[in-house]
Amino acid sequence: MLSRFRNHKNKRKEGYFLKNGAVMLEQLIHSFNGNCNPIQMYSGKELKKATNDYSWDRMTHEDWNFQLYKGVHDDHEILVKKFEGDSNSCMDPLQLITNEAAIASKMSKQKNVLKLLGCCLETELLTLVYEFPAKGILSHHIYRGSQLLPWQIKLKIAVEVADAVAYLHYGTCKMFIHRHIKTEHIFLDQDYVAKLSEFQTSVPIPCGETHVDAEVFGAPHHFAPELKIYGRYNEKSDVYNFGIVLCEILTGKNIADLQAFQVLVNSNEGESILRENLHDRSMGQVAECTKLALWCLESDPYDRPTMKEVSTRLRLIKRF
Repeated sequence: MLSRFRNHKNKRKEGYFLKNGAVMLEQLIHSFNGNCNPIQMYSGKELKKATNDYSWDRMTHEDWNFQLYKGVHDDHEILVKKFEGDSNSCMDPLQLITNEAAIASKMSKQKNVLKLLGCCLETELLTLVYEFPAKGILSHHIYRGSQLLPWQIKLKIAVEVADAVAYLHYGTCKMFIHRHIKTEHIFLDQDYVAKLSEFQTSVPIPCGETHVDAEVFGAPHHFAPELKIYGRYNEKSDVYNFGIVLCEILTGKNIADLQAFQVLVNSNEGESILRENLHDRSMGQVAECTKLALWCLESDPYDRPTMKEVSTRLRLIKRF
C-alpha cells in the first residue's frame, strides 16, 4: 500500500513538473523569445529541508499570494518564495508566477534586482528561490517607529531603485512596466544595496505602442491618476509609483498615512516631519529630492520625467 502511495505521489510530482515546465517555457518564448539566464533546479525535498519544512519561524514576510522563507542550502542562505492561489483574483496564479520567473531570470544580472537563483517545478505552483537579502524589506527601515537609516544610505537606495526600474524599462528587448513598485517589494542586502523584486504582474508594452491595457492592480492610494480613468499602464505609471516610494523615504511615513504629499511638503507639518527624520542630513539634497518626488507625482503622465531622467537627477543630487 505504501509503495502505491509513493507511486501516486511521484506521478503527481511528475505532472506538476511537466505542467509548470511547459507554462514557464511558453512564458519565456512569449517574453524574451526563449532566451533567459541559466537558473538552478531545486527538488521539493531540498527546499523542504532548507526551510525546515516551511516552518513558521523561518517565514520572513507574507504578501497577497506568497510567503517568503529563509532557508539554508549547501551552506548558503537562500530566500524561498512559496505561492498560493489568490481566490480574490481573476488572474491565473501559474501565469503570474512564470511571468515573474521569466522576467526575474532576465533581470538577474542587474545588480539592483533581487537575483533569481532557481526554481522548483515539482510543487503544485512553481516555487522560486532567490538570493537572501540579509537586511530584509525596505519598509522595515524607513517608517517611523523603526530604526531610521542614515540619509546618505536612503539617497543611495533611491538611486539604486531608480536604476533598477530604468533597466526594466530600457535594458531588455522590450519595455516592461513593473506595476507594483512599493517599499515592501524592495529588499536590502548586507551592505544596504537595494534589490527590486516582485515581477508577477509586470507587463510588456506592445511594439509600436506607448501603453498597455491591463487590469488595474494594487492598493488605490498607489494608482496613478490615469489608471483610475483609463485603466492604461505606461512607463510613467511606474514613475508615479517611484515618486510614492521617494515620498516614503523622505517622510518616514507610509503613503496611506499621508493626506497628500504635495500639500504636506508645503506645510509646517511637512517641514517638521522632514527635519525630524533628516535632522543631520543635507537639507539641500532633501529639498531637491522633494522637488523630484513632486515631479514624479504630476497628475498628467506627460508632465512626469522618465525613469532615466529620474536616475540621472538623483545621481546629480547625490553629488551635492
